[in-house]
Amino acid sequence: MAWARDSIPPAIYTFLALNTVAVGLRVFVRTCISKSFGYDDYAMVVAFGGFVTLCSFTLVSLANGYGDAEMKPEYNVSEAVRFFVASTIAYVVVLYVAKLSVALVLLRIAVTSKGVRILLLCSIAALTIWTTVTTFIVAFQCVPLSVAWGQGTGTCLPAAVLANTGYSISAMDIASSFLYAGLPVYLLKGVQLSTRVKTSIVVLLGLGVASSVVTIIRLKYLVDVGNLKSPTGVEAANAYLTTFVYSITEVGLTLFTASLAALRPLLKFVPFGQTTGKNYGSYGVSKQSAVREEMGNNMKLQDFNDAESQDYIVPKGRVHKTVQYEVKYSNA
Repeated sequence: MAWARDSIPPAIYTFLALNTVAVGLRVFVRTCISKSFGYDDYAMVVAFGGFVTLCSFTLVSLANGYGDAEMKPEYNVSEAVRFFVASTIAYVVVLYVAKLSVALVLLRIAVTSKGVRILLLCSIAALTIWTTVTTFIVAFQCVPLSVAWGQGTGTCLPAAVLANTGYSISAMDIASSFLYAGLPVYLLKGVQLSTRVKTSIVVLLGLGVASSVVTIIRLKYLVDVGNLKSPTGVEAANAYLTTFVYSITEVGLTLFTASLAALRPLLKFVPFGQTTGKNYGSYGVSKQSAVREEMGNNMKLQDFNDAESQDYIVPKGRVHKTVQYEVKYSNA
C-alpha cells in the first residue's frame, strides 16, 4: 500500500514536533518550577531519545527504498531492510520505556494506596518480561539477522510468528493503556478539583484512550502480516509499513500524553476555570470594589493638614463628629 509509505513521514514529523515541545516543557516544569525531577522524568527523556532514534531509522529505511515497488538507482535494498529491522526493535523498547514512565508517575500519586502500588509494580514486571521476550524474537527473526536484509544464507521465522508477536505487543499495550488511564480516576475519586484540573484530566484520559484505539486498529493490519507467504519482499514490506503507521502514532501519543500529565503547574497561567468562592476569586474582587465605592474618592495624605485631617477620614455627610465635655468640681 503506497499510502502507508507516504503517510509515515508526516506522522513522524508531527509527533517529533509535538513531543519536542511537550517533553521540553515537562523537563522545564520539573526542574525549574516544581523542582521534583524524578525517575519517571528520566524514563521519559530516555523514551523521547529512543523515539527520535526510531524515527531516524524509519526515515533512513524509507529513503533507501523500503516498501517502494519501483526500484530507483539511489536505493539500497539491504540498507533499507536493515534500518527497518532496527526501527522495529527500537519501537518495542521505546514503547516499554514510555509505559514505564507512565507507571512511575502513577507510583508517585499512589503513595498511600498499597493495593494500587502492588498492581503497578506487577504491571511493570509483566511489561519488562514481555519486552525482553519480544525484543529477542524481533532481533533474532533470522539467523543470522543479516538474512533479513538479503545478505548471506540462513533461516527466518515464519511470518505467522512475527504476526503473533505483534498480537502480543498490541494486547499488552491495550491492557496497560486502559489500566494506566483508569487508575487516575480511582485515585482521584472524591477529590475536590478545580475546573481547569478536571478539564486537563478529561483531555489526558481521552488521549490515553485514543492511543489504545490506534493500537486496536493496528491489530486489523497485523492479520495481513500473519497471512503473508514470506516475511520478506515488497508485499511483506508494505504490510509492515501499514502497521508501522499506527505504531508511530501509538508511541507518539503515549509520549505526548505522559508529558502533558506533568504540566499541571502551568495551569495557573490558564485564564479560564478559576475557582470562585465567598472569600476569594471574582466575588472577593467585586466586593472589594463595592466597599471602595462606599468609601468615596481616593485621597492622598499630603492633601490635608493636621488641623482638618479628622474631617476627611470618611466622606462628609456619612459620620458626624460630636464633642462632649465633662466638668468635675472638687471641694476646695
